[in-house]
Amino acid sequence: MIPRSLSLRNFMCYREGLPPLDFDGITIACLAGDNGAGKSALLDALTWVLWGEARLSSADDLMALGAVEMEVDLIFALDGQDYRVIRKRSRAKKTGQTWLEFQARAGESWKSLTGATLRETQSAIIGTLRMDYEIFANSAYLRQGRADEFTRKEPGQRKQVLADILGLTRYEQLEEKARTTARELDGRTRTVDGQIEAYTRQAALRDEYLRAVERAREQAEHAADQVARAGLALDAASAQIQALDAQRALRDERRRAAERLADESDRLTADVARAATTYTRAAEHVARRAETLAGIADLEAAHTQRAALDRQRPAYDALQLRRTQTAQQIRDAEAELRAELRAAEADLRGLRERAARRPQISAEIARINEDLKRYEGVDADLETARTQRAALAERSGRIGQLQLRRAEVQKTIDLRQQTLTTERDQIKQQVREANERLRPEERLRSEAHELVVAQTAAETDRQQLTTLRSRVQELVQQAGAQSAEEEATRNAGEEINRKLALIATGKTEICPVCRTPLGADGVAHIEAEYGAQRQELRARFTSLRGDGERLRGELTTQETAVHAVELRLASDREASARLAGITAELRGLDTVRHRREELQQALSSAELVLMKHDFEHGARAEVGRLDSEITAIGAADALQREIRRLDSRIDELVGRGQQRGALQVRLDGERERLRAIEQEDPAIFEQEAHAARLQAAIAGADFAPDARRALADTDAELAILGYDPAAHSAAAEAERTLAHWAEQHSRLQRAEEWIAENLARLDEDRARLATLEAERMALDSAIAALDEQLRALAAATRTRESAADALRDAQREQSVRQKDLGEKQANLARADEAAAQLLESQARRREIAERKALFDELQVAFGKKGVQAMLIESAIPELEHEANTLLGRMTDNQMHLSFLTQGATKKGDTTETLEIAIADALGTRTYDAYSGGEAFRLDFAVRIALAKLLARRAGARLETLIIDEGFGSQDARGRERLVEAITSVQVDFQRILVITHIQELKDMFPVQIEITKTPQGSVWAFA
Repeated sequence: MIPRSLSLRNFMCYREGLPPLDFDGITIACLAGDNGAGKSALLDALTWVLWGEARLSSADDLMALGAVEMEVDLIFALDGQDYRVIRKRSRAKKTGQTWLEFQARAGESWKSLTGATLRETQSAIIGTLRMDYEIFANSAYLRQGRADEFTRKEPGQRKQVLADILGLTRYEQLEEKARTTARELDGRTRTVDGQIEAYTRQAALRDEYLRAVERAREQAEHAADQVARAGLALDAASAQIQALDAQRALRDERRRAAERLADESDRLTADVARAATTYTRAAEHVARRAETLAGIADLEAAHTQRAALDRQRPAYDALQLRRTQTAQQIRDAEAELRAELRAAEADLRGLRERAARRPQISAEIARINEDLKRYEGVDADLETARTQRAALAERSGRIGQLQLRRAEVQKTIDLRQQTLTTERDQIKQQVREANERLRPEERLRSEAHELVVAQTAAETDRQQLTTLRSRVQELVQQAGAQSAEEEATRNAGEEINRKLALIATGKTEICPVCRTPLGADGVAHIEAEYGAQRQELRARFTSLRGDGERLRGELTTQETAVHAVELRLASDREASARLAGITAELRGLDTVRHRREELQQALSSAELVLMKHDFEHGARAEVGRLDSEITAIGAADALQREIRRLDSRIDELVGRGQQRGALQVRLDGERERLRAIEQEDPAIFEQEAHAARLQAAIAGADFAPDARRALADTDAELAILGYDPAAHSAAAEAERTLAHWAEQHSRLQRAEEWIAENLARLDEDRARLATLEAERMALDSAIAALDEQLRALAAATRTRESAADALRDAQREQSVRQKDLGEKQANLARADEAAAQLLESQARRREIAERKALFDELQVAFGKKGVQAMLIESAIPELEHEANTLLGRMTDNQMHLSFLTQGATKKGDTTETLEIAIADALGTRTYDAYSGGEAFRLDFAVRIALAKLLARRAGARLETLIIDEGFGSQDARGRERLVEAITSVQVDFQRILVITHIQELKDMFPVQIEITKTPQGSVWAFA
């Protein structure tokens, strides 16, 4: 992917109206600018438009402040084809909205590759690039501080870093999923095993359940017969009660009729009483008719007077409002004049006070001029002191450089001594550990001798166990045959008991054996025959049971003996295992003894080297040379004291300069105040005249003439209107006092209407009440006759209740038997179902076991020793080849690196590692032995090789390289090496973009894109 053009609108620090950033014709370019100008924001725009991801997690956080919509438009080339991606984001709606378009160039126009959804379009972009955001961030994008992430790791950790870069965490996730699934399947296996055991026990009970169902069915059929007989008895009793119920229904109907008559009579009685009361009250209102009409006349007269005054009231209120507003205008005008007068008097006082301070300010100016004369010559003294300090600082800096170099060399010596001391201490520790491991040797040899003696005694126990087990097997077989014969005898006796019971019930006259008819003699003969056989079987069963008890007792005794011997042999097996372990441990101790002798020799050599200081001879000589040069320059303490004295002198002179500047500022301020006072003299006379004019206007009421005329006109109109508020209030009070006569008049009218409408009806209700009383007495006589006939109902009811109780008992028994039958049938069904489920569970267990074995294999395959190890091993040669190609180009084939995947421990074992060995003109060394520019070249070569490896593994072409590194820590030579390294790999990339804010570094690149932050947003320009 090669970027060709990038357009931004309201993205982070970039606003609207920016021209596209054109990358065509650029091989290596430097993005330069101050920190925060927006250099890294361009890379965020590149990743956001392609993958929707950037440093900030929320898309709305990428939008420029105050904007509601942003847009990024990128054109890039891939395999000779131009593509275009446009991504927009709007937060005009509550949840925000994103648009994504993907296009391919077709001649002079663009062909849409946009999918139906945002997800489909994103998948199309990733599929075209063959690279997602993570691959891009770890390959084409060298982020700040990450160049040496791989090389600076410990050798044992580099494989994990390489696994992370190659994305092998996916296999770790698959391994964990396979482990989890296998664990789940193992749990399911245990669950199914429990189900199989439960189904096996339940299915074994089927025959017993089948016999129980037959017995329960017979009992249910007998209960059903009892229910039928009880039902017939209940039906007869119910028929008798039904006839009596008809008479009772007739009695109840007549009783309800009597109750209705009584209710109607009560209601009519109440209505007559209420009507009589109402008539009495109405008559009273009619008697006061003349008084009421007189009160109504007075009320109407008061109402007429109050209405006339109501019509005058609005005009009176309007005139009063106008008068109040006019008077307020006059008061406001007077208040404004008085406020203006107060302001004029305050300004006049201020002018007079400032004019009075003129002599004081002149004296202050003269005093400041005298003080300034004391600070003449400060600038010259300050320049002299700074020159002297710079010379001393240069000498001190040289001493500091020499001391720093001496500390580095001394650190090399101390580090080597520390390494040797650590190695010696490690050897001592290993010797102590070897002695500690050899401490139990004597005890182990003694214990091994005792165990050998014990093994001889165990052979006798094994022979005895064989004899005992043979006898136990023989007793088990005899006990099994004995139990089978007991069961057969018991079954035969039960069969005879069943036949005898059948004959005793008289339900059969057929011989159960020969199936011929039997007479009374035949039945007696058979009973006698069966009785004799039963006695014989009982005797046989008793004898068999005694023999069985004897066999079981002997079997228990023999099993106890076997168990005791097995316990002894178990102890013997533990002793054998212990002997094997001790033997292996003694062989290991022999190896430890030889290793201790070797360690003691190495310890002697290490102590001799440390005692003679026989190491780092060149470094020790350089320390002596550096001490001599430091002594020739001078004592560092004396130089520092002189520098501190000059610093104090410089601080003092700078302070005096600041004091002089403060005095000068004060002098300028006083002069400005004096000029201002002199300019204010004419204003005093003008302000005095203005204040006098305002006082005269207030005293003579010479203001607001229009408002004063309007106030007089309003008073005249009020007099003409002649409205009296007191008369208005009196009329309203009289109307309120007479208002009750309106209610009295209304009651009079209602009373006259009621008498006219209801007096005739009251006479009719009284006649109807007498008729209802006669009808109710006739119904009471008929009800008494029916009650006499219904006295027989109680006896019939008791008979029916007894029959119903008998039916309920029979039904209850039938329900119990039916329920028992259902339970037995359910047990049988469960046994049948358990047999079917047993087969299914066994098949399911086999299936689960096969799947668990598969996931166990997958767990191993996805683990670090499986696919991950294979991928890392296959990636290392490719990584080594790429890194050496770049390293050879940067060093003229003077350096070559190798990755060592295995190493030897101090114990002589082999361990997994990822050591970096570098070969140059001085030989082969590890990565840690390099520093400075050489280490940077190694870091850069390995990082670029990792990027190309990752891109190639993803199926993508790495044509663009973006470097966002912190170069501020590099010195001038380091920066030159950086540019040389970047330039050396330009043949491998179509476009290289480097981000920096260092001026000296950007000038080393052929193309510079300067990013500048302005108040209107960041902008770019080609330098």
